[in-house]
Amino acid sequence: MRVLRELLARAVLAVIGVPILIICAYWGGWWLWGLVGLITVIALGEYYSAALKRELRPHIGLGYLSALLLLAVATFAPAEHQAQLMILVLFFATVATMLRRCGSGNYQDATANSAVTIFGIVYIGLLMTFMIQLRSIDLPEVLGYPAGPFTSNVGTVLLIVIPVWVLDTFAFTVGSAWGRRPLSPILSPRKTVAGALAGFLSGVAATVLVGLCLHLPPQHGLALGALLGIFSQLGDAAKSTIKRDVGLDDFGNIFGPHGGVLDRFDGLLFSMPIAYLYLWLAFLR
Repeated sequence: MRVLRELLARAVLAVIGVPILIICAYWGGWWLWGLVGLITVIALGEYYSAALKRELRPHIGLGYLSALLLLAVATFAPAEHQAQLMILVLFFATVATMLRRCGSGNYQDATANSAVTIFGIVYIGLLMTFMIQLRSIDLPEVLGYPAGPFTSNVGTVLLIVIPVWVLDTFAFTVGSAWGRRPLSPILSPRKTVAGALAGFLSGVAATVLVGLCLHLPPQHGLALGALLGIFSQLGDAAKSTIKRDVGLDDFGNIFGPHGGVLDRFDGLLFSMPIAYLYLWLAFLR
């Protein structure tokens, strides 16, 4: 019964969330920046709230500002200048957080507080820019196939988001119903080997199927799906490491039994950059 309730909650979340993502990705610009910015700010707030439980004092305002600037660069800056501008944002964020500690007169945990501030900007802010970067890849056109504006603007984003969602759902369902052997008893006691394997295989299958709709050759769908199957679960493990460090079960409750935003986007944080790198190496360089 618990599994059915969880699946129903996941379905409701997908029914609401996916159309919003499709609309914002289709229109791009301020629409996409606003959606990704909202997700990023909430996730970053959850992360900094967790840091406060460890009696750390991150520079929260600086974290929000820097993350939104990174997203703005990814959305509005010319592609040839984006890397340099992102490095500048990270540089000035590093300088600002250190100067803030110097000017406060309180040097206790100054290094840790600065480090946790910058880590949040990179872990959440920088990695979320890849959702915007993926939107800029018109995969059918790159592969030499004509496509309408919907497929061109939304297709590559869905190529990553759908398989990661399918992977997470199958991993939970199979792990809850048939999983016996824990994958990592200390880090994620509810994750099982059966669930991880089912998630991996379903993620690969979903990537191949969505890829075929975008004219992605099956061999690339298999390779990309394998990367998503691995890195999505690594993203979940990384999030679990932080939660265990601060003693949390979930980062928030905005999604009810699903936890917080960071609990839902952990797999995408690692999947989007590796997917972008793969597509760039395979088709864009």
